[in-house]
Amino acid sequence: MVFGPLGDGDHVISGHKVRVTRTPEGVLYSRLNDRGEVVVSARLSQYLTLSLVPVEPASGPASGIVECLYLKLSTPIIVDSRDRVTMSLVAPVDYGVVAVGGDKSYNLVDSFPEASIPYKLALYGPPTQGVLCRFYRVDLEKPQDPGLAGVRVRVVNETGEVARVSSIVVPLDRVKVFYKPGTWVAMFNNISMVLESRSVASIYPDPEPASADFEDSPDVVRDGTRPIG
Repeated sequence: MVFGPLGDGDHVISGHKVRVTRTPEGVLYSRLNDRGEVVVSARLSQYLTLSLVPVEPASGPASGIVECLYLKLSTPIIVDSRDRVTMSLVAPVDYGVVAVGGDKSYNLVDSFPEASIPYKLALYGPPTQGVLCRFYRVDLEKPQDPGLAGVRVRVVNETGEVARVSSIVVPLDRVKVFYKPGTWVAMFNNISMVLESRSVASIYPDPEPASADFEDSPDVVRDGTRPIG
């Protein structure tokens, strides 16, 4: 499995079977479950192409209502007063199938989570006012496997005391995903987490790509139809 164009035929993507069939009337896309039943389908006009890309982790059973990515650190980070620490983590991405036009505009056709990563949700905030999050427990020593994207997080402690960080909550509308075509390697944009007090932290994203050989993925949370690149 690599990111890039999806040709005609059957494809197995992390346990998900998708089928692309080209006919004189157009292109038929479908995703099938373990019993061979079609669970998602779409008919596309003849000259559209399909590509597999990593997208924000907002699909799955809670699609449409997940607002944040909740990263629970297996090892807490201790930051001295007025100091900063930068760490490299991994976090889940979903797989997106997009229809791409000749003008490089696109539309999301389907998205689904990595089957090998447990799908967990968490509520962040008060029970009546909190936001629903995609939950992932981060092992600081875990390598970047398929379905995970690397992310560099800089924690800045602006409080007047030593701070302990055991979780990071990032709104998905501040997340940008990049990928290296022809591979399964994906990266999030860099993130700064500024600790303002014991109970208040602000998240600031860096929109720049990880490196020049990475391409933008569609922003499916913010905008489902905008030009690629």
